[in-house]
Amino acid sequence: MLTTTTQRMIPFAAFSFAVALWLGAVSPASSQDTPPQDAAAEDAAAEDAASKTASDAVMRELHGETMGTTYMVKIYNPPKFESDVAIEVDAELRKVNDQMSTYLKSSEISRFNDSDSTDWFDVSEETAEVVGAALEISEATAGAFDVTIGPLVNVWSFGPDPKTNEIPSDAVITSLRESVGYKKLAVRNDPPALKKSVPSLKVDLSSIAKGHGVDRVVERLADLGAKNVFVEIGGEVRVSGSKDGQPWKVGIQNPQAADGGAMSLAAAHPILDQAMATSGDYRIYFEVDGKRYSHTIDPRTGRPIDHDLASVSVISDTCMKADGWATAINVLGADEGIKVAAEQDLDVLVIRRRGDEFVRVGTGSLSPYAAEPDATTVANPVPTTDASSNEQPSLYTRMLPTLIITLIGFGIILSAMAIGVIFGRKSISGSCGGLAGKKNDDGSVSCSLCSNPSDACQELREQMKEGQAKKDAAQS
Repeated sequence: MLTTTTQRMIPFAAFSFAVALWLGAVSPASSQDTPPQDAAAEDAAAEDAASKTASDAVMRELHGETMGTTYMVKIYNPPKFESDVAIEVDAELRKVNDQMSTYLKSSEISRFNDSDSTDWFDVSEETAEVVGAALEISEATAGAFDVTIGPLVNVWSFGPDPKTNEIPSDAVITSLRESVGYKKLAVRNDPPALKKSVPSLKVDLSSIAKGHGVDRVVERLADLGAKNVFVEIGGEVRVSGSKDGQPWKVGIQNPQAADGGAMSLAAAHPILDQAMATSGDYRIYFEVDGKRYSHTIDPRTGRPIDHDLASVSVISDTCMKADGWATAINVLGADEGIKVAAEQDLDVLVIRRRGDEFVRVGTGSLSPYAAEPDATTVANPVPTTDASSNEQPSLYTRMLPTLIITLIGFGIILSAMAIGVIFGRKSISGSCGGLAGKKNDDGSVSCSLCSNPSDACQELREQMKEGQAKKDAAQS
């Protein structure tokens, strides 16, 4: 049994422990939902946090590989599919590869590239659509975006040919440029076909086909009844619907991670029925004699881009358009790219290198991420780990607040007990504390916290009384 003091302390102890458990439960954790591979590590990163708020609905996830990278599909509150949705997604992506992959010799684009004919070459409606969109961006950028640079991509070790990571000579670059140029390529939609004006012309759709693949998956899922989806391929993202009534969030990765910094987000931006694509020189490149050579080739020079733009993210209504424009602005550079983005009414966030720092410049809905001067700079020497790191805190880190507050709570309890002992001039003894106690006036010993002794204590007191009575009788 317990004293009134002890009984009063129990609710406090329970409250302290409950508070500790609550703090441990809400200790910081990763808030990502986009995949760690690019924008979606970028992207996929910001989405995980949002998905946790929708605990009452089902989130269906699919993962796989395509186009030399990975893909991720999230379907919130999915319908009851009549067919295997994973097979449907893979089948749609295989169609894209069969049409536009330069790595498959049997693809439409590979067969067009291998052909020396300058007549119309029949292709699918989808291939004609993508080439047509590419040519529109080429016209708007005066050739800064050009899908005919395949030979230059290959010679710089970024294409399907064996990689040498060697710097091609000026003579080789000049020779290859004779077979390059978007004005040497034509497209028609009815019937869909492509045409080259020089037999050696080749097309490489890698700068826009991933975005098109994302669009195809979103549209296929819509045909199957999925209204709320998040699709990402190699960092290019498109969403439809929402997640538990909230916009999907897409993360934009800080380029500092490629320079040895911690993985972090420059932004976690909410989008509704839109797409976002990111292009940068921090993902695929090689170095020779300390100089970095980006995988993005400037068609106007035949060489990798060489400016201070580290990455650019673009929001558009389709991922194909966002993908193409991200590459185009990456070629143009920050100043010219921002100007063109404004002309095209594009939402853009560019991140530029300034020595050991990164500076952000944004337009449209992405401008708030660079609105304040102090917020535009992301210091590289002291990187911080935030929601984009995709690293969950360790068990020790999550439970540390629990341990600390629990110890504080019990410390307060013990302090209160000690104060009671001091001011009550009673010692703690027996099983209530394990300390030797003093005898009471009647010669008994009891725990100072025990107002209702146990049977064992009662027997001890009776034995002590009998012993004292015998002692008194002997003395008399």
